[in-house]
Amino acid sequence: VSYLVQPNVKVHQPSPMPMAAHVASDHIHAITAITATNWYHSRHPREVSEEMNFQSISSNTVTMLLIKLHLFAILAPLAESLLQYQRLNLNNKSIHRHRHHNRHHNNHDLQMRLNPTSFKGTDYIITEFPRPSLRRTPNAPISKFDDEFSSKTQTMLSIMYESKGVGLAAPQIGLNELVFVYNPSDSKDMERVVCNPTITKFSEDVIVEEEGCLSLRSDECAGQVARSEWIETEYQNELGQKVRRRLKGFEARVFQHEYDHLKGILCYDRFPPEDREAVQQSIDRLLGLYDEDDALIDPDVEEARAAMPRPLSARWMPPLESNDDDVSKGGDDDVDVVFQKQKAKKGVGGFGMGGGGKKTGNKKEKKKKVKVRNAARSDNPKFKTTGKTKFASRK
Repeated sequence: VSYLVQPNVKVHQPSPMPMAAHVASDHIHAITAITATNWYHSRHPREVSEEMNFQSISSNTVTMLLIKLHLFAILAPLAESLLQYQRLNLNNKSIHRHRHHNRHHNNHDLQMRLNPTSFKGTDYIITEFPRPSLRRTPNAPISKFDDEFSSKTQTMLSIMYESKGVGLAAPQIGLNELVFVYNPSDSKDMERVVCNPTITKFSEDVIVEEEGCLSLRSDECAGQVARSEWIETEYQNELGQKVRRRLKGFEARVFQHEYDHLKGILCYDRFPPEDREAVQQSIDRLLGLYDEDDALIDPDVEEARAAMPRPLSARWMPPLESNDDDVSKGGDDDVDVVFQKQKAKKGVGGFGMGGGGKKTGNKKEKKKKVKVRNAARSDNPKFKTTGKTKFASRK
């Protein structure tokens, strides 16, 4: 019979209950019955037959005592085996419940999407909240555009693809530099390397979409974010050449998301209060996983105040039909945002959630061509007088 020392120690499964234990159990019941009979007789001597004399009673008593001692010497080890067998079964049940509880508990903890722990050909990994590199500002500008820098940006693109993201900023791999990469499409022709960027103009029109982030394990920490529908940007490419572009739609959203990383701002900072509350449990889990004492939870105050467009003060819903010129969301002055009628659009396809964006513009209606008829081919007499219908002269 196996013995249990600790619940976590591997134990052998107990064998079926031994035959000796069954025999011991039956004998114990028999001895108990005989002992009970003798005890009853000793307590009620009047009911004992008068024909039984003291000598016979003494002889029977001695005989029974000898039998009890003999059986006790034989059955004691068997009884101990039986008790140990029962203890083993109880402990095994306890271990089963303990392991089942731990398995359920661990599955609950691993529900969040896990980023890869390593990437091919590099020691870089995804930096997750609340590591300080995600909040640290200002980041260092890029000044050397050499082969080493080119290799670094190719590594960033490789990590981005392997993580199934559409963008990756340097702070997300622990580098506090002003560079990010992105690709808003399925084609590698759309790969972009952006260095020392500036957004010179934000459109007043905004689009609200769900956003997530690799540094926040996007599947469990996503929410609504308002982004400008189009932006005007200036930056340097991987060769150091200056570029000016006007971006719109999904590419503009990706650019703004990665640009925020260079300012120490996460998409979580832009969530409305309802979404922040909904993902708070995931934020707390990430905080619990970080063991160091240098965690940075909040962005720089000045950078947060300068962030454009302003964060949502409430979860956005499509406005109802109204004759008003605009629909506004109330709240604090720092987070107010006004949606002009028919200009705040709910985008399709979330960012950072495994889906791509789509254009939301309205399609132009095709003009119908007017068919010109020649009256000379008509059998109607009234058309014969002029030779053509009144529509024949239209072009």
